[in-house]
Amino acid sequence: MNRLAKKMTATLLLFLLMLLLLQPQLLSAQAASITQKPNKAGLKKEQSQIIMTVSTSPNAAFISEIALASREINDALREAKQVQASTSGYYYDVDIVLQESEGAKHFRLEHTGNLWNAANGTRTVLSKKAANRLVHLADGLRAQHYGKLVSWQESGQLLPNKSIFSVTELDSGLTFEVQRRAGSDHADVQPLTKEDTRIMKQIYEGKWSWKRKAVLIHSNDTWIAASMNGMPHGGDGIPENGFSGHFCIHFQGSSTHKSDSPDPAHQIMVHKAAGQVNDYLDSAAPMTLAKTFIEILYHQDTELLRLLGEELPQDKLAALESFMGSLVSIREQVPQKGKDKEPEMELGSALVTEINLPVSIHQLNEPRRNGYYRFSFKRASTASPWRIQDISTS
Repeated sequence: MNRLAKKMTATLLLFLLMLLLLQPQLLSAQAASITQKPNKAGLKKEQSQIIMTVSTSPNAAFISEIALASREINDALREAKQVQASTSGYYYDVDIVLQESEGAKHFRLEHTGNLWNAANGTRTVLSKKAANRLVHLADGLRAQHYGKLVSWQESGQLLPNKSIFSVTELDSGLTFEVQRRAGSDHADVQPLTKEDTRIMKQIYEGKWSWKRKAVLIHSNDTWIAASMNGMPHGGDGIPENGFSGHFCIHFQGSSTHKSDSPDPAHQIMVHKAAGQVNDYLDSAAPMTLAKTFIEILYHQDTELLRLLGEELPQDKLAALESFMGSLVSIREQVPQKGKDKEPEMELGSALVTEINLPVSIHQLNEPRRNGYYRFSFKRASTASPWRIQDISTS
């Protein structure tokens, strides 16, 4: 099944989902453009159209969307209260566009089902019924957009050596074919043909890189969340494909050849491909969050940076975004082989902690330098997730 077939199948499934969630008399293919309903003043008002989209970033080409034409939701929008407020948490990947005669309005869907307008800092408070309906629709749309979170052990069985499967990059939507050639800690794969190599290099903007990218793996009608790098290395089993070596694909819990622990950069991308970034960050220990933050800077992922730094002061977050744009690379300095590893942190009942992480930084037109990132963490209770409160450098 190719990507177009997937989208057609997803659209059909979403249509069936809408039939279940929306009362038939409220759903019409033409309602968004022609349905009119008397307002409280006895006048008729054109029904607005609502378009819900899911994508990993505003610039992503890979998008799942659905157009809603429900009188009930439109009525709820007209009767909703608007209040000045900061967001209480929203789906970072869901965008809702309200098409009205005076133009389009963009909203973020909060986890409560209310709509938040980032441009003017207002919250549109919907009825509980309408809010729940939007949340259900968003969850359904997200489920068809992302892949399944599958452990490395299970993935290795689903994708045995010499198997052929497709890889779809989650931002560009570009798809290419690969063959698994080896790999015990993760999958070592190669593009199948020169055309597949060309598409893969296009994903990396014409330059091979170790940077991780969130991908969907398609095999036997199963879509699996994964992460790949884009650097040819090691053995070459398909010499006629124009790709000198192989590259790596990671899954939930897989590790690199150099470590027994999962790679933070690959794992955040695996969870991004599964649409479960928030769950991953909420369960992560401070050290993992600190290392992940450095990797996000290196990968220049603005959406993930905002998620991980949501409790940082806005001016500091803006400065980090600007700094991120000037980076050639930023890497954690790992202990040399033979030296003692960093001790495990005993957090116990602690509600605050700090971490100093040594890093190597290379900015555009500047020499490489070494330094430290100092992270301050806090959590509301021992059962609450850790959050970054501040970051300083030295």
